[in-house]
Amino acid sequence: MDNLKAKSKTFLNSYYFPVFVFLITLISHTFSIELFGSIILIISACIGLLVCDDLKFLLSPLMMFVLMFSEKSISNGTFYSSAYIVAMIVLIIFFLGLLIAHFFIYKESVNLKAVIDSKLFLGLACLCGAFLLNGMFNFSQYVVGNLIFSMAMLVCFCLVFFLFSANLKPNQELKEYLFFILYLISWLVILQFYISFIHQFQFENGSLKKESILMGWGMWNNIGGELVFLLPIHFYYASTVKKYSWLFYLSGLFSYITIALTLSRSSLLFGTAIIIACAVISCVVGENKKINRIFTGAIAIIGIIGIIALWGKISSVLGDYLSRGLDDNGRFDIYKKGISNFCSHPIFGGGFFSVEAQDHQFVAFMPDRYHNTIIQMMGSCGIVGLLAYALHRFETVKLLLRKRSIFTLFAALCLIGFLGTSLLDNHFFNIHPSFIYIPMLVIIERCESDYKTQAV
Repeated sequence: MDNLKAKSKTFLNSYYFPVFVFLITLISHTFSIELFGSIILIISACIGLLVCDDLKFLLSPLMMFVLMFSEKSISNGTFYSSAYIVAMIVLIIFFLGLLIAHFFIYKESVNLKAVIDSKLFLGLACLCGAFLLNGMFNFSQYVVGNLIFSMAMLVCFCLVFFLFSANLKPNQELKEYLFFILYLISWLVILQFYISFIHQFQFENGSLKKESILMGWGMWNNIGGELVFLLPIHFYYASTVKKYSWLFYLSGLFSYITIALTLSRSSLLFGTAIIIACAVISCVVGENKKINRIFTGAIAIIGIIGIIALWGKISSVLGDYLSRGLDDNGRFDIYKKGISNFCSHPIFGGGFFSVEAQDHQFVAFMPDRYHNTIIQMMGSCGIVGLLAYALHRFETVKLLLRKRSIFTLFAALCLIGFLGTSLLDNHFFNIHPSFIYIPMLVIIERCESDYKTQAV
């Protein structure tokens, strides 16, 4: 029994386990067998809670779990079937029970002081408090959905922060482990995109039809935003891996092409800024400056020539960009409604479900949203929410400036991509990105030395 426990712990904390989670997620999404994938991942996580003394193993299932839900299952209503709902409720209750038991069994490895001492604690606590207070005093429009959604945000931010801050052993290897998982996730989204491209996406008059770019867990903006968030990971490896670094450079370029094909203008805008920043940085820092300079120059020249030579075909496939141009797609009207909501309810906002944005959600507890983090905090949570978000953002910027290394530099670019696209879309208030965002902040704080001892 002890031997089996040791082998299980070794596997769950190894680099093989994220690959296993990657394959289960990809297969489940491709063949719409999410119940199978959910059971496998939850059981694996439950075993981890019993045999592992920290939560490192939980990073990959937490970050990939949502990505297994396919468009076929969403449209067929699979997740609303009695069998699926009952199975998920039983498994989740079982998992939560084991999570509580884990903290008692391995209490010597739990560091609650690390949670309180975190430089991010106050900002996150205030942010979650502002979520809970959304719509307070707006009694005529207050609905129970305000509380339900704020509790979901509380789980995404505060609970995830608490779990990993209290029970994640900080070390240098953990940083590389995190980036390895994120690199896998980037490829997971890319592969899902092209598999869906073959079987599901549609063309109209030779142009890719934007409305057909649906992958279950997300639509075109979600897919593009996820890839922008993870784009710098490719260039981190291109800058630090000594052998075959050019393969990672090319994978980053391929990820950028995929971003363009999502037809998400906000993702293309920030993705372009991020890839330029990554290319420049990869030429001046890291192990592979010389080859990255050659690659950057060559790809820039080939890219310009290719765009000129193939412009007819490119403009046909990406016709949606050309037809929409700089059209705001109703964003400005939505922003005006958010500001108006703030003016009517300046202290705690009008509440999350007071939004008039006409989003189409497949999850019942998700409200319509304003497609801008700042406007969202103002309209839904008022000045209290805006100040809480400002404090959280101040603490994250201060953290990144204190922890200066190549790892932190590329992690910061990931966060800039995520927060940038959130200024034109809903990513900050979606469920899945926070499962990457919060652990990344925790690992930066816990595993990175201050800039005085580790500078770029």
